[in-house]
Amino acid sequence: MRRHVVTRVVWIAAALVAATTMTARIAAASERIAAIVNKEVILESDVDDQLRLAEANLRVDPADSVTVSKLRKDVLRQLIDEQVILAEAARQNITIPKTELDQAVQKAIQNVRTRMGSEQAFQQALHQEHTTEDALRKKYEPDVKKQLVVMRLVSKEVQSKTSVSEAEARAYFTAHRDSLGKRAEQLKLSAIVLGFEADSLQIKKLRARADSLRTLIVVKKEPFEDVAKRFSDDPSGQRGGDLGTFARGEMVGEFEDVAFALKPMEVSQPTRSRYGWHLIQVLEHFPAAGDSLPERVHARHILLQAKPGPLDEERARKKALNVRDQLLKGADFAAMARKYSMDTSTKDSGGVLGEVPVTSLPPNFQEPLTGLNPGEVSVPLKGEAGYYVFKLGGRVPERDYQFEEVRDDLKQLVLNQKLRDAYDRWLERIRKNVNIEVKD
Repeated sequence: MRRHVVTRVVWIAAALVAATTMTARIAAASERIAAIVNKEVILESDVDDQLRLAEANLRVDPADSVTVSKLRKDVLRQLIDEQVILAEAARQNITIPKTELDQAVQKAIQNVRTRMGSEQAFQQALHQEHTTEDALRKKYEPDVKKQLVVMRLVSKEVQSKTSVSEAEARAYFTAHRDSLGKRAEQLKLSAIVLGFEADSLQIKKLRARADSLRTLIVVKKEPFEDVAKRFSDDPSGQRGGDLGTFARGEMVGEFEDVAFALKPMEVSQPTRSRYGWHLIQVLEHFPAAGDSLPERVHARHILLQAKPGPLDEERARKKALNVRDQLLKGADFAAMARKYSMDTSTKDSGGVLGEVPVTSLPPNFQEPLTGLNPGEVSVPLKGEAGYYVFKLGGRVPERDYQFEEVRDDLKQLVLNQKLRDAYDRWLERIRKNVNIEVKD
Protein backbone atom coordinates (compact mmCIF):
# COMPACT_ATOMS: atom_id res chain seq x y z
CA MET A 1 0.00 0.00 0.00
CA ARG A 2 2.88 2.34 0.72
CA ARG A 3 4.05 1.89 -2.84
CA HIS A 4 0.55 2.74 -4.15
CA VAL A 5 0.36 5.97 -2.16
CA VAL A 6 3.81 7.12 -3.15
CA THR A 7 3.23 6.28 -6.80
CA ARG A 8 0.35 8.71 -6.82
CA VAL A 9 2.76 11.43 -5.78
CA VAL A 10 5.93 10.82 -7.78
CA TRP A 11 7.22 8.90 -10.76
CA ILE A 12 10.59 8.35 -9.15
CA ALA A 13 10.86 4.61 -9.72
CA ALA A 14 10.37 5.05 -13.45
CA ALA A 15 12.68 8.01 -13.47
CA LEU A 16 15.44 5.95 -11.91
CA VAL A 17 15.22 3.35 -14.63
CA ALA A 18 15.52 6.06 -17.25
CA ALA A 19 18.43 7.58 -15.31
CA THR A 20 16.84 10.99 -15.10
CA THR A 21 17.15 13.46 -12.28
CA MET A 22 15.58 16.80 -11.57
CA THR A 23 17.22 17.87 -8.36
CA ALA A 24 19.78 20.61 -8.13
CA ARG A 25 18.78 21.80 -11.60
CA ILE A 26 19.44 25.43 -12.51
CA ALA A 27 16.91 26.77 -14.96
CA ALA A 28 18.40 28.30 -18.04
CA ALA A 29 16.97 31.62 -18.98
CA SER A 30 15.32 30.12 -22.05
CA GLU A 31 13.49 27.32 -20.17
CA ARG A 32 9.81 27.81 -19.43
CA ILE A 33 8.50 27.35 -15.92
CA ALA A 34 5.50 25.06 -15.42
CA ALA A 35 4.90 25.77 -11.73
CA ILE A 36 6.49 27.12 -8.56
CA VAL A 37 5.97 25.56 -5.12
CA ASN A 38 7.30 27.98 -2.52
CA LYS A 39 10.73 28.61 -4.07
CA GLU A 40 11.04 25.27 -5.87
CA VAL A 41 10.72 25.57 -9.65
CA ILE A 42 9.15 22.86 -11.82
CA LEU A 43 10.26 23.31 -15.42
CA GLU A 44 8.31 22.46 -18.53
CA SER A 45 11.20 20.16 -19.42
CA ASP A 46 10.68 18.35 -16.09
CA VAL A 47 7.06 17.77 -17.02
CA ASP A 48 8.09 16.63 -20.52
CA ASP A 49 10.57 14.11 -19.09
CA GLN A 50 8.01 12.60 -16.74
CA LEU A 51 5.28 12.70 -19.40
CA ARG A 52 7.39 10.56 -21.74
CA LEU A 53 7.96 8.05 -18.95
CA ALA A 54 4.26 8.00 -18.10
CA GLU A 55 3.31 7.49 -21.76
CA ALA A 56 5.67 4.54 -21.98
CA ASN A 57 4.56 2.99 -18.68
CA LEU A 58 0.85 3.40 -19.44
CA ARG A 59 1.27 2.62 -23.16
CA VAL A 60 -0.38 5.83 -24.25
CA ASP A 61 -0.35 6.67 -27.95
CA PRO A 62 1.46 10.05 -28.28
CA ALA A 63 -0.87 10.83 -31.19
CA ASP A 64 -3.90 10.67 -28.86
CA SER A 65 -3.90 14.38 -28.02
CA VAL A 66 -6.86 14.22 -25.62
CA THR A 67 -5.33 11.47 -23.47
CA VAL A 68 -1.87 13.04 -23.59
CA SER A 69 -3.26 16.42 -22.52
CA LYS A 70 -5.03 14.86 -19.54
CA LEU A 71 -1.95 12.82 -18.64
CA ARG A 72 0.21 15.93 -18.76
CA LYS A 73 -2.05 17.64 -16.23
CA ASP A 74 -1.84 14.56 -14.00
CA VAL A 75 1.95 14.53 -14.24
CA LEU A 76 2.19 18.21 -13.36
CA ARG A 77 -0.15 17.67 -10.43
CA GLN A 78 2.03 14.81 -9.18
CA LEU A 79 5.19 16.88 -9.47
CA ILE A 80 3.51 19.66 -7.53
CA ASP A 81 2.30 17.20 -4.89
CA GLU A 82 5.82 15.85 -4.59
CA GLN A 83 7.16 19.32 -3.81
CA VAL A 84 4.29 19.91 -1.37
CA ILE A 85 5.18 16.75 0.54
CA LEU A 86 8.90 17.55 0.48
CA ALA A 87 8.15 21.00 1.86
CA GLU A 88 6.13 19.42 4.68
CA ALA A 89 8.96 16.94 5.29
CA ALA A 90 11.42 19.82 5.59
CA ARG A 91 9.07 21.56 8.02
CA GLN A 92 8.95 18.40 10.15
CA ASN A 93 12.70 17.87 9.79
CA ILE A 94 12.31 14.40 8.24
CA THR A 95 15.76 12.97 7.56
CA ILE A 96 17.16 9.75 6.08
CA PRO A 97 20.19 8.07 7.69
CA LYS A 98 23.13 7.75 5.29
CA THR A 99 23.28 3.96 5.67
CA GLU A 100 19.62 3.64 4.65
CA LEU A 101 20.15 5.96 1.69
CA ASP A 102 23.24 4.07 0.54
CA GLN A 103 21.36 0.77 0.69
CA ALA A 104 18.44 2.17 -1.29
CA VAL A 105 20.73 3.62 -3.96
CA GLN A 106 22.56 0.32 -4.23
CA LYS A 107 19.24 -1.48 -4.63
CA ALA A 108 18.24 0.93 -7.40
CA ILE A 109 21.54 0.26 -9.17
CA GLN A 110 21.01 -3.47 -8.74
CA ASN A 111 17.52 -3.21 -10.24
CA VAL A 112 18.99 -1.60 -13.34
CA ARG A 113 21.68 -4.28 -13.48
CA THR A 114 19.02 -7.00 -13.25
CA ARG A 115 16.92 -5.42 -16.03
CA MET A 116 20.01 -5.40 -18.24
CA GLY A 117 20.12 -9.18 -17.95
CA SER A 118 23.82 -9.58 -17.24
CA GLU A 119 26.81 -7.82 -15.72
CA GLN A 120 28.36 -7.56 -19.17
CA ALA A 121 25.31 -5.77 -20.59
CA PHE A 122 25.27 -3.40 -17.60
CA GLN A 123 28.93 -2.50 -18.01
CA GLN A 124 28.46 -2.04 -21.75
CA ALA A 125 25.59 0.38 -21.13
CA LEU A 126 27.75 2.38 -18.71
CA HIS A 127 30.49 2.54 -21.32
CA GLN A 128 28.09 3.73 -24.02
CA GLU A 129 26.86 6.50 -21.71
CA HIS A 130 30.45 7.47 -20.88
CA THR A 131 29.80 7.02 -17.18
CA THR A 132 30.73 4.77 -14.26
CA GLU A 133 28.78 2.97 -11.56
CA ASP A 134 29.99 5.51 -8.98
CA ALA A 135 28.81 8.39 -11.17
CA LEU A 136 25.47 6.66 -11.70
CA ARG A 137 25.12 6.19 -7.95
CA LYS A 138 25.69 9.91 -7.37
CA LYS A 139 23.17 10.72 -10.10
CA TYR A 140 20.51 8.50 -8.53
CA GLU A 141 21.04 9.61 -4.95
CA PRO A 142 18.93 12.81 -4.94
CA ASP A 143 15.84 11.12 -6.39
CA VAL A 144 16.22 8.08 -4.14
CA LYS A 145 16.51 10.38 -1.14
CA LYS A 146 13.33 12.21 -2.14
CA GLN A 147 11.51 8.89 -2.51
CA LEU A 148 12.59 7.75 0.95
CA VAL A 149 11.60 11.08 2.51
CA VAL A 150 8.16 10.92 0.88
CA MET A 151 7.63 7.32 1.97
CA ARG A 152 8.68 8.07 5.54
CA LEU A 153 6.40 11.08 5.86
CA VAL A 154 3.41 9.32 4.28
CA SER A 155 3.97 6.38 6.61
CA LYS A 156 4.08 8.68 9.62
CA GLU A 157 1.09 10.87 8.72
CA VAL A 158 -1.20 8.42 6.91
CA GLN A 159 -0.36 4.74 7.25
CA SER A 160 0.39 4.72 10.97
CA LYS A 161 -2.94 6.44 11.68
CA THR A 162 -5.15 4.20 9.55
CA SER A 163 -6.53 0.79 10.50
CA VAL A 164 -9.49 -1.47 9.78
CA SER A 165 -11.69 -3.15 12.37
CA GLU A 166 -13.38 -6.52 12.10
CA ALA A 167 -16.75 -4.75 12.02
CA GLU A 168 -15.73 -2.62 9.04
CA ALA A 169 -14.58 -5.68 7.09
CA ARG A 170 -17.80 -7.55 7.92
CA ALA A 171 -19.91 -4.55 6.86
CA TYR A 172 -18.11 -4.47 3.51
CA PHE A 173 -18.70 -8.23 3.12
CA THR A 174 -22.43 -7.81 3.76
CA ALA A 175 -22.76 -4.88 1.36
CA HIS A 176 -20.74 -6.47 -1.48
CA ARG A 177 -21.49 -10.18 -1.05
CA ASP A 178 -22.90 -10.53 -4.56
CA SER A 179 -19.77 -9.07 -6.20
CA LEU A 180 -17.25 -11.29 -4.40
CA GLY A 181 -17.61 -14.19 -6.81
CA LYS A 182 -17.66 -17.86 -5.92
CA ARG A 183 -15.24 -20.11 -4.10
CA ALA A 184 -13.94 -22.44 -6.80
CA GLU A 185 -14.43 -26.20 -6.61
CA GLN A 186 -11.89 -27.73 -4.23
CA LEU A 187 -10.32 -31.17 -4.43
CA LYS A 188 -9.26 -32.91 -1.21
CA LEU A 189 -5.89 -34.21 -2.32
CA SER A 190 -2.94 -36.12 -0.98
CA ALA A 191 0.25 -36.49 -2.99
CA ILE A 192 3.45 -38.47 -3.17
CA VAL A 193 6.24 -36.59 -4.94
CA LEU A 194 8.97 -38.61 -6.64
CA GLY A 195 11.51 -35.92 -7.47
CA PHE A 196 13.99 -35.76 -10.31
CA GLU A 197 17.15 -36.61 -8.38
CA ALA A 198 20.62 -36.46 -9.82
CA ASP A 199 22.84 -39.42 -9.06
CA SER A 200 24.60 -39.58 -5.69
CA LEU A 201 28.01 -38.68 -7.15
CA GLN A 202 26.68 -35.37 -8.51
CA ILE A 203 25.01 -34.62 -5.17
CA LYS A 204 28.31 -35.20 -3.33
CA LYS A 205 30.18 -32.96 -5.75
CA LEU A 206 27.66 -30.17 -5.20
CA ARG A 207 27.99 -30.52 -1.42
CA ALA A 208 31.77 -30.21 -1.72
CA ARG A 209 31.33 -27.14 -3.91
CA ALA A 210 28.97 -25.60 -1.35
CA ASP A 211 31.61 -26.17 1.35
CA SER A 212 34.23 -24.41 -0.77
CA LEU A 213 31.94 -21.41 -1.40
CA ARG A 214 31.25 -21.14 2.34
CA THR A 215 35.02 -21.06 2.90
CA LEU A 216 35.31 -18.17 0.42
CA ILE A 217 32.76 -16.21 2.45
CA VAL A 218 33.58 -17.16 6.04
CA VAL A 219 37.35 -17.67 5.90
CA LYS A 220 38.50 -15.57 2.95
CA LYS A 221 35.94 -12.84 3.71
CA GLU A 222 34.58 -12.50 0.18
CA PRO A 223 31.22 -10.65 0.22
CA PHE A 224 28.27 -13.05 0.24
CA GLU A 225 26.50 -11.08 -2.50
CA ASP A 226 29.52 -11.26 -4.81
CA VAL A 227 29.79 -15.02 -4.41
CA ALA A 228 26.04 -15.34 -5.05
CA LYS A 229 26.28 -13.33 -8.26
CA ARG A 230 29.12 -15.51 -9.53
CA PHE A 231 27.99 -18.97 -8.50
CA SER A 232 24.29 -19.19 -7.53
CA ASP A 233 21.99 -21.19 -9.81
CA ASP A 234 18.94 -19.27 -8.55
CA PRO A 235 17.70 -16.15 -10.40
CA SER A 236 18.12 -14.28 -7.09
CA GLY A 237 21.86 -14.59 -7.65
CA GLN A 238 21.66 -11.50 -9.88
CA ARG A 239 20.48 -9.61 -6.77
CA GLY A 240 23.29 -10.99 -4.64
CA GLY A 241 21.01 -13.82 -3.53
CA ASP A 242 18.52 -11.46 -1.87
CA LEU A 243 15.17 -13.17 -1.21
CA GLY A 244 13.54 -10.25 0.61
CA THR A 245 11.56 -10.95 3.77
CA PHE A 246 9.44 -14.02 4.43
CA ALA A 247 7.52 -15.70 7.23
CA ARG A 248 7.26 -19.37 8.11
CA GLY A 249 5.30 -21.35 5.58
CA GLU A 250 6.56 -19.37 2.59
CA MET A 251 9.72 -21.44 1.95
CA VAL A 252 10.45 -25.16 2.05
CA GLY A 253 10.75 -26.52 5.56
CA GLU A 254 14.46 -27.38 5.52
CA PHE A 255 15.31 -23.86 4.37
CA GLU A 256 13.07 -22.16 6.94
CA ASP A 257 14.32 -24.24 9.87
CA VAL A 258 17.86 -23.04 9.23
CA ALA A 259 17.01 -19.45 8.27
CA PHE A 260 14.96 -18.72 11.38
CA ALA A 261 17.68 -20.21 13.62
CA LEU A 262 20.55 -18.14 12.19
CA LYS A 263 21.87 -15.01 13.84
CA PRO A 264 22.08 -11.86 11.71
CA MET A 265 24.93 -12.07 9.18
CA GLU A 266 25.73 -15.67 10.14
CA VAL A 267 26.32 -18.02 7.17
CA SER A 268 24.75 -21.45 7.40
CA GLN A 269 26.35 -24.78 6.73
CA PRO A 270 25.28 -26.23 3.36
CA THR A 271 21.58 -27.07 3.65
CA ARG A 272 19.89 -29.47 1.28
CA SER A 273 16.32 -29.13 0.02
CA ARG A 274 14.58 -30.64 -2.98
CA TYR A 275 15.91 -27.68 -4.98
CA GLY A 276 19.58 -28.33 -4.22
CA TRP A 277 22.19 -27.16 -1.73
CA HIS A 278 21.76 -23.75 -0.07
CA LEU A 279 24.08 -21.41 1.75
CA ILE A 280 21.87 -19.05 3.76
CA GLN A 281 22.63 -15.71 5.37
CA VAL A 282 20.03 -13.85 7.42
CA LEU A 283 20.36 -10.08 7.26
CA GLU A 284 17.72 -9.19 9.84
CA HIS A 285 15.07 -10.71 12.11
CA PHE A 286 11.67 -9.04 12.46
CA PRO A 287 9.80 -10.24 15.56
CA ALA A 288 6.09 -10.93 15.45
CA ALA A 289 3.81 -7.96 16.05
CA GLY A 290 0.48 -9.37 17.15
CA ASP A 291 -1.56 -11.88 15.18
CA SER A 292 -1.49 -9.95 11.93
CA LEU A 293 2.30 -9.70 11.57
CA PRO A 294 4.13 -13.01 12.16
CA GLU A 295 7.86 -13.30 12.73
CA ARG A 296 9.81 -12.66 9.52
CA VAL A 297 13.41 -12.75 8.38
CA HIS A 298 15.25 -10.95 5.61
CA ALA A 299 17.62 -13.45 4.04
CA ARG A 300 19.72 -14.19 1.02
CA HIS A 301 21.06 -17.48 -0.28
CA ILE A 302 23.29 -19.22 -2.76
CA LEU A 303 21.71 -22.20 -4.50
CA LEU A 304 23.71 -24.97 -6.12
CA GLN A 305 21.35 -27.03 -8.19
CA ALA A 306 21.83 -30.49 -9.59
CA LYS A 307 20.94 -30.75 -13.25
CA PRO A 308 18.87 -33.93 -13.66
CA GLY A 309 19.12 -35.49 -17.07
CA PRO A 310 16.84 -37.82 -19.07
CA LEU A 311 18.08 -40.86 -17.15
CA ASP A 312 17.20 -39.18 -13.83
CA GLU A 313 13.70 -38.35 -15.10
CA GLU A 314 13.17 -41.90 -16.31
CA ARG A 315 14.30 -43.25 -12.95
CA ALA A 316 11.73 -41.03 -11.20
CA ARG A 317 8.98 -42.14 -13.62
CA LYS A 318 9.66 -45.82 -12.98
CA LYS A 319 9.71 -45.21 -9.23
CA ALA A 320 6.35 -43.41 -9.46
CA LEU A 321 4.87 -46.31 -11.45
CA ASN A 322 6.11 -48.75 -8.82
CA VAL A 323 4.59 -46.65 -6.02
CA ARG A 324 1.24 -46.54 -7.84
CA ASP A 325 1.31 -50.30 -8.41
CA GLN A 326 1.77 -50.86 -4.67
CA LEU A 327 -1.10 -48.47 -3.92
CA LEU A 328 -3.40 -50.30 -6.34
CA LYS A 329 -2.52 -53.53 -4.55
CA GLY A 330 -3.72 -52.06 -1.26
CA ALA A 331 -0.69 -50.27 0.22
CA ASP A 332 -1.60 -47.46 2.62
CA PHE A 333 -1.21 -44.08 0.89
CA ALA A 334 -0.10 -42.19 4.02
CA ALA A 335 2.56 -44.82 4.82
CA MET A 336 3.84 -44.72 1.23
CA ALA A 337 4.00 -40.93 1.34
CA ARG A 338 6.04 -41.00 4.53
CA LYS A 339 8.38 -43.53 2.97
CA TYR A 340 8.83 -42.20 -0.56
CA SER A 341 7.66 -38.58 -0.95
CA MET A 342 10.28 -35.87 -1.39
CA ASP A 343 7.86 -33.14 -0.32
CA THR A 344 9.13 -32.55 3.19
CA SER A 345 6.28 -30.16 3.98
CA THR A 346 3.63 -32.91 3.60
CA LYS A 347 5.29 -36.31 3.87
CA ASP A 348 5.07 -36.46 7.68
CA SER A 349 1.31 -35.90 7.45
CA GLY A 350 0.93 -38.69 4.93
CA GLY A 351 1.08 -36.42 1.88
CA VAL A 352 -2.09 -34.52 2.78
CA LEU A 353 -2.40 -31.30 0.75
CA GLY A 354 -5.84 -30.35 2.05
CA GLU A 355 -8.47 -28.67 -0.10
CA VAL A 356 -6.89 -27.47 -3.34
CA PRO A 357 -8.77 -25.16 -5.77
CA VAL A 358 -8.99 -26.77 -9.19
CA THR A 359 -8.00 -23.45 -10.78
CA SER A 360 -4.71 -23.41 -8.83
CA LEU A 361 -3.56 -26.76 -10.22
CA PRO A 362 -1.12 -26.86 -13.16
CA PRO A 363 -3.11 -27.08 -16.41
CA ASN A 364 -1.83 -30.58 -17.20
CA PHE A 365 -3.01 -31.77 -13.77
CA GLN A 366 -6.56 -30.41 -13.88
CA GLU A 367 -8.27 -32.86 -16.24
CA PRO A 368 -6.72 -36.06 -14.80
CA LEU A 369 -7.48 -35.03 -11.20
CA THR A 370 -11.02 -33.75 -11.77
CA GLY A 371 -11.76 -37.08 -13.47
CA LEU A 372 -10.89 -39.12 -10.38
CA ASN A 373 -13.48 -40.67 -8.10
CA PRO A 374 -13.12 -40.26 -4.32
CA GLY A 375 -10.57 -42.76 -3.03
CA GLU A 376 -9.02 -43.24 -6.48
CA VAL A 377 -5.27 -42.89 -7.18
CA SER A 378 -4.00 -41.01 -10.23
CA VAL A 379 -1.52 -42.14 -12.81
CA PRO A 380 1.92 -40.53 -12.30
CA LEU A 381 1.76 -36.90 -13.49
CA LYS A 382 4.92 -35.10 -14.55
CA GLY A 383 5.55 -31.73 -12.93
CA GLU A 384 8.49 -29.35 -12.73
CA ALA A 385 10.13 -31.07 -9.76
CA GLY A 386 9.26 -34.68 -10.49
CA TYR A 387 6.40 -37.13 -10.85
CA TYR A 388 3.31 -36.84 -8.65
CA VAL A 389 0.93 -39.60 -7.58
CA PHE A 390 -2.31 -38.16 -6.16
CA LYS A 391 -5.19 -39.60 -4.18
CA LEU A 392 -8.58 -37.88 -4.24
CA GLY A 393 -10.20 -37.78 -0.82
CA GLY A 394 -13.33 -35.92 -1.88
CA ARG A 395 -14.71 -32.76 -3.46
CA VAL A 396 -16.04 -29.45 -2.18
CA PRO A 397 -18.42 -27.97 -4.80
CA GLU A 398 -18.28 -24.33 -5.90
CA ARG A 399 -20.12 -22.11 -3.42
CA ASP A 400 -20.36 -18.60 -1.98
CA TYR A 401 -17.50 -17.43 0.22
CA GLN A 402 -17.85 -17.39 3.98
CA PHE A 403 -16.66 -14.23 5.72
CA GLU A 404 -13.86 -16.06 7.54
CA GLU A 405 -12.41 -17.23 4.22
CA VAL A 406 -12.01 -13.70 2.84
CA ARG A 407 -11.58 -11.72 6.05
CA ASP A 408 -7.92 -10.83 5.47
CA ASP A 409 -8.47 -9.88 1.82
CA LEU A 410 -11.44 -7.71 2.74
CA LYS A 411 -9.52 -5.99 5.51
CA GLN A 412 -6.78 -5.15 3.04
CA LEU A 413 -9.32 -3.92 0.50
CA VAL A 414 -11.04 -1.66 3.03
CA LEU A 415 -7.66 -0.51 4.32
CA ASN A 416 -6.60 0.48 0.80
CA GLN A 417 -9.73 2.55 0.40
CA LYS A 418 -9.28 4.23 3.77
CA LEU A 419 -5.61 4.94 3.02
CA ARG A 420 -6.47 6.57 -0.29
CA ASP A 421 -9.09 8.76 1.37
CA ALA A 422 -6.83 9.61 4.31
CA TYR A 423 -3.95 10.41 1.97
CA ASP A 424 -6.09 12.73 -0.15
CA ARG A 425 -7.39 14.57 2.92
CA TRP A 426 -3.90 14.93 4.37
CA LEU A 427 -2.46 16.16 1.08
CA GLU A 428 -5.18 18.78 0.68
CA ARG A 429 -4.50 19.95 4.22
CA ILE A 430 -0.74 20.40 3.78
CA ARG A 431 -1.21 22.05 0.38
CA LYS A 432 -2.63 25.00 2.34
CA ASN A 433 0.78 25.48 3.99
CA VAL A 434 2.62 26.25 0.75
CA ASN A 435 2.42 28.77 -2.06
CA ILE A 436 1.62 27.12 -5.40
CA GLU A 437 1.76 29.05 -8.65
CA VAL A 438 0.88 27.22 -11.86
CA LYS A 439 1.98 28.97 -15.04
CA ASP A 440 -0.20 29.07 -18.17
